[in-house]
Amino acid sequence: MIENIKSAYFVGIKGVGMTAFAQLLRDRAIAVSGSDTHEVFFTDEVLRHLDIPFVEGFDAHNVPEQVDIVVTSPAYINTDNPEIIVAQKRAIPVITWHDGLAELFNAMRGIAVAGTHGKSTTTAMLGVILERAGFDPTVVVGSRVNEWGSNARVGASQYFVLEADEYRDAFLRYDPEMILLTSVDYDHPDYFPTRDSYMMSFKIFTDRVERDLLIRVPDTLEHFALALPGQHNQKNANLAAAAARKLGVNDETIHEALVNFKGLARRFEHYGVYNGAELYDDYAHHPTEIAALLSGIREKFPNKEVCMVFQPHTFSRTKGLFDDFVKELAKVDRVAILKTYSSAREQGKDELGKKLAATLRAEYFATNEEAIRYYKKNLSGDRVLFSVGAGDSWQIVQALAQ
Repeated sequence: MIENIKSAYFVGIKGVGMTAFAQLLRDRAIAVSGSDTHEVFFTDEVLRHLDIPFVEGFDAHNVPEQVDIVVTSPAYINTDNPEIIVAQKRAIPVITWHDGLAELFNAMRGIAVAGTHGKSTTTAMLGVILERAGFDPTVVVGSRVNEWGSNARVGASQYFVLEADEYRDAFLRYDPEMILLTSVDYDHPDYFPTRDSYMMSFKIFTDRVERDLLIRVPDTLEHFALALPGQHNQKNANLAAAAARKLGVNDETIHEALVNFKGLARRFEHYGVYNGAELYDDYAHHPTEIAALLSGIREKFPNKEVCMVFQPHTFSRTKGLFDDFVKELAKVDRVAILKTYSSAREQGKDELGKKLAATLRAEYFATNEEAIRYYKKNLSGDRVLFSVGAGDSWQIVQALAQ
């Protein structure tokens, strides 16, 4: 389908996967434009840097008169989004970015990075290694890679490195030549009703490659001189290195790439200083990720009091993993809870977020502004503050840094 199109319109273009797919289409000389909400994401900057036009707000009149295909985020399928409705009335084909990306990926030498944790970092690490090794890969990552200033890299070779997301079984669209498996740890209880159903999806996916092309974290870890702290990042680096060696990359190139790896947006990202306190942000939104993050923080700041404002991501995850969240967040010196960042499919009051705060005897902030005011009064040089979660909590440390 993509092979014969000249123009594409994206509904929800600021989404990470949407922005990456838009870049891949534009590189094929396809005219790309789109729309999204007024909410600010890191992809705003990426889209503007790439001169990909978009409008804020959804309106039927936004959809160009002459457009070959409409690409949408799955969030807008089967909704009353006016742009989707007008596309259907005009008989314009509507696809999700997952399906479009799969069409491109499956036609190339696909390398998929799957797992509950560490996918983005491992994908970026492998992409940077292959770039340095001269493979000239296409790479799609779930966050901005600082080396590239974007969440995608368009290469000229047949190699395609992809972060393969398991949510709603999205990764089952892909037919990879090689799979890197970071870890499998129950998540997304809104879609996978049981741990067994989650594990089964991973088995179905990983069974698609021969055993020697399913790359796992080595049992014995090699130590890499990474800028990113934490044992979890050493595991990510070891996995990327193992895959690169399988593809024939020499050790010197691997080490050079990893030593110089500049990280990703929202992964232990430094924002600045407020009243002497260092300000960081991290995407951790699962109890295991919080544990790994805290270990990295202790490694980097052994003598600092750790403050963390955690924003739960979706009611379903908070409910399904509530006790585990309590266990890990209780280890933080000073923890606070920000109102839950719920999905478009969830409605209702934030009773779970308030319950989490009450259980931890922690501050609860209904807005980012409340948190900003609080930390302006309560931060000093003997502390480090991390905003943590998959929502918009990064705006807190950004405001304090300014």
